[in-house]
Amino acid sequence: MNEFGTNTQDEEAPALNLPPITGEYVRETPAYAKPAPIDPDQIRYQEPRVRIILEENDAIPPNGQFFGINGIGYLLRPGREADVQVGIVDILNHAVMATPVVDDVTKHPAFAESTRRIAERYDAAGEALDVTTCVDPVRGGRIGAMWLIPRSAEDLGRRRAVHRFWAEGSYGLMGRTPDHVASVLTAFAGWRQLFDRGGRHFGDNVVRFYEKARDEDLYLAYAIVPPQIDRSTPAHKHPEPFLHPGVVKETDAGIVIRGAHSIATSVTMADWLYVSYITPLAPGDVDYAISLVVPVNADGLRLLPRRPYATLATSVYDYPLSARFDEVDTTVVFDDVLVPWEHVFVYRNVELVTAQFHESPAHVTANFQSLVRFGVKLELLAGLAMKLVEVGRGEGDANTQATLGGEIATYCAMFDALVKAAERFPLVGEGYARPHPQYIYAGMSLQRRLIVDLYRTVRELAGGAFQHLPSSEASFLSPETRAHTERYYQSTAAGARDRVKLLKLIWDFIGTEYGGRQLQYEMFYSAAQPVVNRRMFRSYDWASAKALVDRLLSEY
Repeated sequence: MNEFGTNTQDEEAPALNLPPITGEYVRETPAYAKPAPIDPDQIRYQEPRVRIILEENDAIPPNGQFFGINGIGYLLRPGREADVQVGIVDILNHAVMATPVVDDVTKHPAFAESTRRIAERYDAAGEALDVTTCVDPVRGGRIGAMWLIPRSAEDLGRRRAVHRFWAEGSYGLMGRTPDHVASVLTAFAGWRQLFDRGGRHFGDNVVRFYEKARDEDLYLAYAIVPPQIDRSTPAHKHPEPFLHPGVVKETDAGIVIRGAHSIATSVTMADWLYVSYITPLAPGDVDYAISLVVPVNADGLRLLPRRPYATLATSVYDYPLSARFDEVDTTVVFDDVLVPWEHVFVYRNVELVTAQFHESPAHVTANFQSLVRFGVKLELLAGLAMKLVEVGRGEGDANTQATLGGEIATYCAMFDALVKAAERFPLVGEGYARPHPQYIYAGMSLQRRLIVDLYRTVRELAGGAFQHLPSSEASFLSPETRAHTERYYQSTAAGARDRVKLLKLIWDFIGTEYGGRQLQYEMFYSAAQPVVNRRMFRSYDWASAKALVDRLLSEY
C-alpha cells in the first residue's frame, strides 16, 4: 500500500521491452581521465558527449506503458542532434563567453549545469515510480503523475507528491521545472469544453497535444507575459504592430506569429513552448488573442536570455546555487514562426484567451505546484537558518529560539497547512478536482510577504558573518593564505572550510545577484500583490462570514 491507500502491486503495468538505443556516440575524454568502454545502454549525462543521433521512436515505449523519460532521453530527444537540441540561443557577448550564439545548451557553461540538474531528476524519476507515475484511469497503463487529471482529493495528493519530488531536485529554487506547465496543459485537457467554445477542433487540439506531451513526457515552458512597451495602451494601439506576439498571416498550413514575450523562464531547457497571454487583452486585440504550442527549435523562434549567473560563478564552492540552479529567464522572439493548425488552442478570441486560465482550473492547478515547490524552499531556508545559528553555538539562546520559532518555523508550518488544505478540500465540478482557490490564493498572497520577512530574519541572524568571509576558495589553497584562513575563519562548532562553505551557500541564496533574482521571482512570478489580493477577495467565503454576523444580530 502506498501513502494514498492504493495497492501499487495491482497497478503494475507489464514490463517494458524497449528497443536498444542506436546511432552514433562520440565521447570526449579529458586528458586526465582513463578512457572507459562505451556501453550505450548505460549512457547518462555525466558522460561528456559530442553527438548522439537516435533513430525515431527508439526510446519511446508503446502507448499506455510509458514510464517517463530518463536523463539522456531528455537531453537528446529522438531524431534530434545535440548540436540543435533547443534551436539557436542568442546571448550577450560577454568576455566570459566564447561566442554570441549557443548551439547546444547542454554543453555551454552558461546553461549546462542547470540542464544537468533536470536530466538527473529525470533519471531519479525512474527510481521512484511509485511517486512519479500513476495508473491512467482511462487506458490502464502508467503515466507520469504530473499528467494526472485530478478527479478527487486523492488525485491531488498524488500530484502533490510528484511536485515535491521535482521541487526537491532543486531544493525549491527552480520554479519552472517540467511539472509546472504540465499542470497548465493537464487542466486545459480536463476542461476542454472551454476551448470547444471556439470550435470543437480547438478542444481536440488541446486534448491531442496533452496526450502527446503525456506519452512522451515532454518538458514545456511557457511565454505568457509581453514586454512592457506601454502599460497604458493595448497591443493593437502600439506605435508599431506586433511588438507583442500576434497573428500576421493565416495560411492553409497554419498561422504565422510575429512579436515577443518578455519572460519565458526555463525555455532554454525545454522541448516545447506554450504561448498565450495571462495579462488581460483589450477588445480590439483580436490579432493577439492566441493560445498555442511550438517546439523550441521551431524556425524563426529566437531566445534572448538575461545574463546567466553560472557565467559569473568562479567556483561551486563560492557560488553553489548560482553555478547550478539558474533557470535563466528569457525573452522569446517570434520572427514569423509558422504554427500548424493542430497546435492552436485559441485563435483570435479575446474572451477565451482571458477565460482559459481562470475559468478553467489551470491557474489554481499550476499554482498548487508553485506552492508545493515554495514549501520545499521554505524548508531549505529554515534548515539554513538553524545551521547558521548552530555554527555560532547560538541555538541555546532563548531570544534566538524565539526568532527561529516565531519568524521562521511558524511561517513554514502555516504554509504547509495551506497547501494540504487546498489538496484535501478541493472544489469538484464537471469531473475535475480543483485545489481549493481560497487556500491557493491565501498561500500566494502570503508568499510574497513571507519571502521578504524571511530573508530579513536570516540576515539578522547572520549579523556581520557575511562580511567576514575570504574572497574565494583559493584562500584555502594558496600557501600564502591557507594557514591564516584555516585559523581565523573557524568557529568552535566548525572548521574554517565547513563554516565558510555554509555561509557562502546562505549568501548565494539571499545576497548575490542570484539571490536577488530569487527574491524578485517569488515576489512577482504570479502577479503584483494587489492582483493576488483581489483573487483572494473573490475566493473567500464572504457569504458564510456575513451569515454568522446576521445570526448574531438576530439574537437581540
